Amino acid sequence: MLIKSQFLYGEDFKLKKGILVVEDGIIKGFTNEHSKDVINFNGLVIPPLINAHTHIADNCIKDIGINKTLDELVKPPNGLKHRYLSKVSREILIESIKLGLDDLKNNGIRYFCDFRENGIEGVKILKTSLKDYNYPKAKILGRPTKINKVDKNEVKEILRISDGLGLSGANEFEDYDLKAIYKVYKDFKDKLFAIHACEHRGSVEYSLKKYGQTEVERLINLKVYPNFIVHGTYLTDNEIDILKENNIPVVVCVRANLSFNVGYPQLNKLIDNGLFIGIGSDNFMANSPSIFREMEFIYKLYHIEPKEILKMATINNAKILKLENVGLIEEGFKGVFTFIKPTNAILFSKNIVASVVTRCEKSDVIVMNIPFETV
Repeated sequence: MLIKSQFLYGEDFKLKKGILVVEDGIIKGFTNEHSKDVINFNGLVIPPLINAHTHIADNCIKDIGINKTLDELVKPPNGLKHRYLSKVSREILIESIKLGLDDLKNNGIRYFCDFRENGIEGVKILKTSLKDYNYPKAKILGRPTKINKVDKNEVKEILRISDGLGLSGANEFEDYDLKAIYKVYKDFKDKLFAIHACEHRGSVEYSLKKYGQTEVERLINLKVYPNFIVHGTYLTDNEIDILKENNIPVVVCVRANLSFNVGYPQLNKLIDNGLFIGIGSDNFMANSPSIFREMEFIYKLYHIEPKEILKMATINNAKILKLENVGLIEEGFKGVFTFIKPTNAILFSKNIVASVVTRCEKSDVIVMNIPFETV
């Protein structure tokens, strides 16, 4: 398969024009040969956008929590969202998830990682919703329904049918439960283990008061090593050092933090201290799943180099989620792309990466059903 366009190529996102060759779903590089089978795209082809943290089922309860505290909204088991979701039918959940999947797709997002509540049934509902979709593809992280005296068999079955575990937070579990969950997880080496941490001041203060240590300190002292943490809004200097020492990335969700009025992470400091950063949009209840908005927000709030922000949304997120050969347009990577129409967002740009990061929106994306993208 051949596609003629202009591309953001390689890890430096260099603008290259030409005919890209994709064979058996894998990028082989550029060719000078012409063929009648070439696909001409008069726009910009960028690496696949990836959303590394969502709660997609909350699409059925959009904006229920305006001006509520984060604990009032989402703290299990009696947060406002949990009370609402417990009453929603399976049919409504599936319908709302499918609408959320459409929103992801139309925002150019090719992969996403969802933290699924409601145990085994929650994972099955998302898998059922995904059946009609080639893209976006999901990394589904389930969680146990019991937070006291965790059912190890439930954890094992969740791991068997999902891509891993996505826990609400260390504060929800006693030490023995966290260790028990992690012990079961270690038998599933190809899976992910992720957890919310240091999302708001209240969670930090609770951990210090009850356990005498911060959330990240407690996890590591218990020998519970997540593949990544989500949020890190109030990471201490010691926690930053611990995360770096243990090669644990942070997925930040800046718009969500501000939507819930909990502050925002010290992203420049995290980067300067060598942490590996990904980005997500978090809760459909409060945010659209747009990674374009997330990137624009990060640039305007932190003024990080646009190339570094685009890396967070593509190759960094791919590495964090263990997506093999995904996240760049480069030889050896999968032929999965996000397509940007030739709109005013990119035309006449003097810094094309900056324009993608700060100007592009859903309306600039075109969904292309190209055969090699089904791989």
